[in-house]
Amino acid sequence: MTERRREARGAKGWLFHGGTLLDARRAARRPIASPRKGGGGGEALLVRGGVIEAVGPLARLRKIGGKGIEPYDLRGGALVPGFVDAHIHLVTWLRVLRDPSLGEEQTPEALASLVRARQKTLRAGEWLTVRGWVARAWPAEALVRETLDRIIPAHPLVLYAADGHSVWANGTALSLCGVTARTPAPEGGVIAKDARGEPTGHLIEEAANLVRSRVPRLDDPAEELRDAVVEARRLGITSAHDFDAAVQGRRAAQDLDRDGRLALRLLKSIPAASLGAAEELGLRHGFGSDRLRVGPVKMFADGTLGSSTALLESPYEGTTNVGIAVTPAAELKEKTIRAAKAGLAVAIHAIGDRAVRHALDAFEAAISEGLRFPAPPRVEHVQLVGEADIARFHRLGVVVSAQPIHLLTDRDLAALIWGERTGRSFAWKSLLRAKAMLHFGSDAPFDRPGPLLALQAAVLRRDPARHTNAFHAEQRLRLGEALRAHVEAPHASAGWTVRLGRLEPGWGADLTVLNHDLRSTPPEEWHRLRVADTWVAGSNQIPK
Repeated sequence: MTERRREARGAKGWLFHGGTLLDARRAARRPIASPRKGGGGGEALLVRGGVIEAVGPLARLRKIGGKGIEPYDLRGGALVPGFVDAHIHLVTWLRVLRDPSLGEEQTPEALASLVRARQKTLRAGEWLTVRGWVARAWPAEALVRETLDRIIPAHPLVLYAADGHSVWANGTALSLCGVTARTPAPEGGVIAKDARGEPTGHLIEEAANLVRSRVPRLDDPAEELRDAVVEARRLGITSAHDFDAAVQGRRAAQDLDRDGRLALRLLKSIPAASLGAAEELGLRHGFGSDRLRVGPVKMFADGTLGSSTALLESPYEGTTNVGIAVTPAAELKEKTIRAAKAGLAVAIHAIGDRAVRHALDAFEAAISEGLRFPAPPRVEHVQLVGEADIARFHRLGVVVSAQPIHLLTDRDLAALIWGERTGRSFAWKSLLRAKAMLHFGSDAPFDRPGPLLALQAAVLRRDPARHTNAFHAEQRLRLGEALRAHVEAPHASAGWTVRLGRLEPGWGADLTVLNHDLRSTPPEEWHRLRVADTWVAGSNQIPK
């Protein structure tokens, strides 16, 4: 990639050749002509001024291009429209890459070993954050506050759950954040307490913010965001719908955009807690530039599958638990109506079937009042959906914003605690047949990022390294369907000024170069493919 970026400097335009062109429309058919590496045949693509100028035979495009057009040899690979990650937490993902994290060994001993290694470099009073705690891998009594205090008594310690919906904190962290036996749990959250009424250190859902919001960061926010962009570009991502909530992240994005250093297109959501401020300032969906725009207001209807806080119509298998309504249904409706009146789009996190119903009810309430959203409203995740709600997505014009990698992570747990209901889980084919709009993302860092992994999961519905059988094979997607959800549909709903997501004349030159064609590679091998280069607006440069 470095060599090709050196080649890119100073070119007035680019002629891509020597590979195959692949977008959602082409995925169902073979290339127009067989590519010849470095030769004169095959389909080629001409880019000038950040826009695709022409597509066709290489010899003809060479004549059209004229002087100043540089050839770009795909070397037998494939050129696809730039991937969109339609649900990611960019800076949080970068921090997870850098912070110490628990892996497969989910034990107090492994945590203590991580802490000891990091403790040597901590300054007095410095906070320590550790990532990757998996609730079901630990006995309930293993992480009480006293255990954490023994591991590291002199520094505030926060242990983040892998799904991001709860934290553990030691006594020092709880004290600094003012969390005591008398602290009331916020609506939609739980402060776990022992038999004496004292906090155990476990803060769930909205209660996690009592500590999470107080953890200081020493890094420069703009440099963190730029580094996250570099990592995203390495995965072939040219556009992201970013759901990080921190105000500093918004300022950082604006700083990078102002300085010409924002090397991808970024749709930044607004947290529900900032809805009032957005109304007061008169923010509208789509405000910004061709690289950075105001996105939807993000609300939470429920929790997660992994924490058994996803809100269900009937209890989890063998329990009386139906999950947590992080935002009550009436409040969801009220805030959704407010957002629509203010000219803002809305995205609602909903994993359980009751939460999905509550989200759709909120959108229907706004529509029934004659309100129009400036961009299609979205339900994020939709891991379980009621049969009666499948058709409502199309009828109401609501996007299904899903993360295929969640299927691989959660399928075994879903079968265990949702039982026969899993026939309605990750039901992308059923939703597409009902004409729902489908977007794909990763939810990184709460799951693995990477569009190639997502495409593989959507087409196979299994991890080739772990599973021999597809999870509800009737819900498998074709490559074209999966590709459209990762390159074309999310661009359309974001409303960029240039059309993006197809390899067609007049469409924007946001492009990803793969080292092999997906169509000629078995889906079981897609995770082994490499991203060779990424282009945004006709440039593969990443400004420093």
